[in-house]
Formats: sequence, structure tokens, C-alpha cells
Amino acid sequence: VEAAETRPAATQTQAPSLATMAATQPKKPVGGAYGQFAAERRGEFQKKCDGKPISEIAKMTGVEWKKLSDAQKAPYEKKYTEAKAKYEVDMAAFKAGGGEVQKGAAALRTEKRKAKEGKKSKDPNAPKKPAGGAYGIYLSENREKIMKSLPAGSSKITDCAKECSRLWKELSEVAKQPYEKKYQEKAAAYQKAMEEYRATTGAGDEEEGEDDAEEEPTPPQKRSRKAGA
Repeated sequence: VEAAETRPAATQTQAPSLATMAATQPKKPVGGAYGQFAAERRGEFQKKCDGKPISEIAKMTGVEWKKLSDAQKAPYEKKYTEAKAKYEVDMAAFKAGGGEVQKGAAALRTEKRKAKEGKKSKDPNAPKKPAGGAYGIYLSENREKIMKSLPAGSSKITDCAKECSRLWKELSEVAKQPYEKKYQEKAAAYQKAMEEYRATTGAGDEEEGEDDAEEEPTPPQKRSRKAGA
């Protein structure tokens, strides 16, 4: 009698549980359209600045960004908007799966500095930092109208943000340009006002808003470190 053929037991592929899905906290995209540009060109600028202080990379990035026209900046604004929308969806899934939101590295550094130096009260006269890029401008100008259009019982925060995000995605790149222009003007005005404020008060970077930067970031001054090191 021939021996019965032995076959390995079939293994069942189980769908990942919510707990597994919640294992990794999604990373929030920062820097607005400028942040997307900086990330895309970082490798190129690092090579060009090889052997120079790392601050040269930030300077080169800023210079090259300013050379771009509004039309050339539009794809980066689109990338940022898409990345932010994905982050919001992923974060909602992360929380729904029981994930515990941890503070980012920037927030932890701020807490550590305050714990060491003692918490300082923020100067109410300091210039207010614009946030949100072109999308932030669109949101501020249309929030009230969008809130009025929502069904009764809708959340003024969550539902309004979702609807605004949906409407923003439906806009053409041409329709988004006026908001990008307004944001760039606000960012430039803020930088100028901040320079004047620092010159007058002698205040440091800690007077700037400590929210997650969603626009062109100003890299903090660090000890001279060589690029590519």
C-alpha cells in the first residue's frame, strides 16, 4: 500500500488587526510647498555643498525656491496638499486603531528647552507666523461660508476641514494661484516684521510661533557642520 502523500496544512492569511495598523504613527508633512521642494532637491544641494557648512544647503534651497515662478511652485503645493490629506486619513486610522499620539521631535525639543530654561511667556506683540500655505489662506477665507453649507449637527472643526479639503482638491492649479500668491506675500511680510522685531527687542527664535511649521521654514542656527558628513 502506497503511503499517503503528506501535504502541508494550508496557512490562512489573516488581515492585519487595528492594533497592528496602529503600530506606527504617521508623520506629519511640514514646510508647505517649500518643504516638498526642499525634500525633493535635498540630495542635489547636499552634493553641491559638499565640504561646506550645512547651513549652506538651507541657503541654496531658499535661493533656488525664490527663483521659481508661481506656475513652477504649483506642483509642490499640490504634493503638499495631497500629503497633508493622506496624513489626516492615516492619523484618523491610527487613532481608531488605538494608537497613542506621540509628540514630534520639534515639540519634544521645545519642551526640553523650556524645562531647562524655565517657561517664558510669549510676547503678544511678536509678529504672528502665517501657517497652512496656500491652503491655509483658502481655508481662512472660506471657512465661514463652508460651515454654513454643512448639514445641521455637523462638526464645526472636523466636518468643516473635510469639506474644505474636498473643495480645495477640486480647484484647478490656476484657481489656486491667487492663494499661493497671498501666502507668499504674508510669509515675506512676516519675515520682514520678525527681523524688525528682533532688532528692536533682541528676542531670539523662541518668540516665533511654536506650531508645526506648514510654510517655508527658517532653519535654526546650529554649530558649523560640514555637508555630507
